[in-house]
Amino acid sequence: MYKRYLHGLILPALSLTLSNSVLAQDECTPVDFEPETDSTVIADRILPEQTLCYRLITAAEQEVSLEVIEDNNISALLQNPMDPQKFPRVPSDQHVYEILVKQIKRTVTPQYFRIAVKAKP
Repeated sequence: MYKRYLHGLILPALSLTLSNSVLAQDECTPVDFEPETDSTVIADRILPEQTLCYRLITAAEQEVSLEVIEDNNISALLQNPMDPQKFPRVPSDQHVYEILVKQIKRTVTPQYFRIAVKAKP
């Protein structure tokens, strides 16, 4: 009986964890630069304990940088390729970047934020 109970808890939790990681990749909001520009601003709101994902596609050889320009409780990180010694500036060997946004300290209310995204040749 103990084995069945434990099995009933672990499998659904594992399934939920795996499906959330797959959904997170598919749920990235595209971020585009306007024609003839090399920067944009992401303006959105985030709920407590939520992680938002944005996908940015750049030309090869561009360097991408992020700057949180509104709300000091927001963390914005580039995911893949990530070099901690060069963060937040990462040389662009790839064309696709994912920007993950989280609250640093969880709040009980949604928070509005703005993040500047720049690409340099």
